[in-house]
Amino acid sequence: MYSYLLEELSKAIGARLLVSFEYEGESHVVEPHLLGQNKQNESCLLAWRLTRAGQQQGWRCYLLSDMQHAKLLDERFNKKRPGYDPYDNTMTRIYYRI
Repeated sequence: MYSYLLEELSKAIGARLLVSFEYEGESHVVEPHLLGQNKQNESCLLAWRLTRAGQQQGWRCYLLSDMQHAKLLDERFNKKRPGYDPYDNTMTRIYYRI
């Protein structure tokens, strides 16, 4: 269903590229860390949200079905963020991770 988006986000995770997209009417720029399926069987992206225009930094899970205009950026990130769990227990299936 979201095969193109899954493929692009997997590339971003593998290359550690920042991703921008629209979500719930707001612009987001994130460091993608984990792509998978949550307990409600929805494909989602666990990412570190960067501070932009007064928005808070931190972990957030984004539903792929609600993401719009996703774009891989040329900018890379270097490291995993604090608190990252590659075996996140909110996921029932993991497609791709750092």
